[in-house]
Amino acid sequence: MSRARVVVLLAAVAVVVVVCAVTWWDPFNLRYQGFLVAASTGLAVVSVATVAALVWRRRAIRIAAVVLGAVGLVFAGGTAWLAAELSPQGPAKDRVASPDGRYELVRVRGVVGSEVRLRRDRGLLSQETVVWYDDGGSRNGQDSGTVIPTFRFVDAHSVEVTTSDTCIHRSPFNRKTLLLLDSARPFRSSTC
Repeated sequence: MSRARVVVLLAAVAVVVVVCAVTWWDPFNLRYQGFLVAASTGLAVVSVATVAALVWRRRAIRIAAVVLGAVGLVFAGGTAWLAAELSPQGPAKDRVASPDGRYELVRVRGVVGSEVRLRRDRGLLSQETVVWYDDGGSRNGQDSGTVIPTFRFVDAHSVEVTTSDTCIHRSPFNRKTLLLLDSARPFRSSTC
């Protein structure tokens, strides 16, 4: 194989590896981050295996590259499918749209109890972040899963979650990352 082709293949693999690293880092809180990580990792494994099979002429290296590439692709495909299937949805009745229609708040069933998530856009590159969750430590004596919050948009870029008459959490959010600005982490049920 010519030196120019090897350089082009290595540059393509470098681009795929960089894309894989960015999906693992996930600076924009992508909703389907698990799917994108699995897909980009699988693509990176297959591209590295392909380059190894094309560059080195030994039969053992080619067989090992093909086997490792196939195993990586099957693993990444299974992980991508599982991540897409396990992504919590949420009933349509528990959705509130922002005044400008760009964002929505959705209540879904989390690991312990309810969660309120802030979402933006639809599709593979949609974003999502948790703004409130039931951590099982409610101070009002309610069991985990029984705290059912009400939530709304105060304005186009601020959310409010109410869990009782005296417990109201309100915060603006970052329009690019969807992270709350007034707190470093999502509101918990035990904070009231």
